[in-house]
Amino acid sequence: MRSTKFYLLLGLILLIAGCAPVATETAIPSPTTVATLSPTATIAPTSVSTPTLEAGQWSYVFYHEGLEQVILVNGGPERGKPADEPLELWGWDGTQWSLISADENGPTWRNWPAAAYDNTRDVLVIHGGLQTRGRFDETWEWDGQTWTQFDAPGGREGALMAYDQARAKMVLFGGADADMIIYGDTWEWDGATWTKLSDTGPEPRFPGGMVYDAAGQEVLMYSGHFADLSGDAVDYDDLWAWDGSSWREILADTPTPGHRTHAGFVYDPVTESVLLIGSGSDTFLGDVWSWDGTQWREIPTSNTPVRTGLNIAYDPKRDRFVLFGGVDRPGGRALDDTWEWDREGWVCVSNCK
Repeated sequence: MRSTKFYLLLGLILLIAGCAPVATETAIPSPTTVATLSPTATIAPTSVSTPTLEAGQWSYVFYHEGLEQVILVNGGPERGKPADEPLELWGWDGTQWSLISADENGPTWRNWPAAAYDNTRDVLVIHGGLQTRGRFDETWEWDGQTWTQFDAPGGREGALMAYDQARAKMVLFGGADADMIIYGDTWEWDGATWTKLSDTGPEPRFPGGMVYDAAGQEVLMYSGHFADLSGDAVDYDDLWAWDGSSWREILADTPTPGHRTHAGFVYDPVTESVLLIGSGSDTFLGDVWSWDGTQWREIPTSNTPVRTGLNIAYDPKRDRFVLFGGVDRPGGRALDDTWEWDREGWVCVSNCK
């Protein structure tokens, strides 16, 4: 296993002050009280506050086939939020986000866990992540109603993960542990057990993009970041494919999108291609690239939001790509706007600035 001491770059983690709001309820008059009122009396409507979606510095979106909607897994602001508050899940109906789970029996909120959706068993899987108090050595699954905790292969943040549908396994690569060691190992999760399969292949890194390519029936990993003890950083722009036992590097003849540590990475079943959207390091980008199994191609589109750390999922029910949040400038606050893309132009549909 290749690893080295990592001096955490201050610019990687955006600390966002804030505290997640808590829903409150206003007491409704009892049936006895209502019955004693005269027929002409006017009952003032009661107001029950609804939960407000406050974007954390990390989030993940995916389409849940069982619930038939896009789900947002929301992180936290790191400072000002109680450590024991539950992880929030929100559902998108095409118009607004609604809180669908904040289960005190599930995981507490966290940033930078590995997260992916297993559409064979219809479960969300998350592993690791961190708060300022440390990294989580936990794996959790959510079946649409209930969270279940499992043993894990060590706590780490920023690991890459995707569901390999052809082999019915969750694939996890890399990430950083509590000692700031960045890994280059590969693990698989079958719903009961984690198994380490490889220490070779791509250079150690975190975070990057990982997605299942249904057309090629393989997991693809693109880009990522590594830094040594002196703080010298390496930004990768390489593309790798996992076949269930080993990695192979894919060398394209065409220009690549370049380094994209926090880009959106999603599969488009209509065009049978993998899409990469946005990202930024020194320069924040608002472009869309397509990988068709042979070459990269930049896709002409309009009004693409410029940002990094964005989250994107494909909604097959409405044939739209749903993009949430991210950051649009260095040191900026986490955004809570929602965009949709129809393969031609982007439209802001919620919390537009």
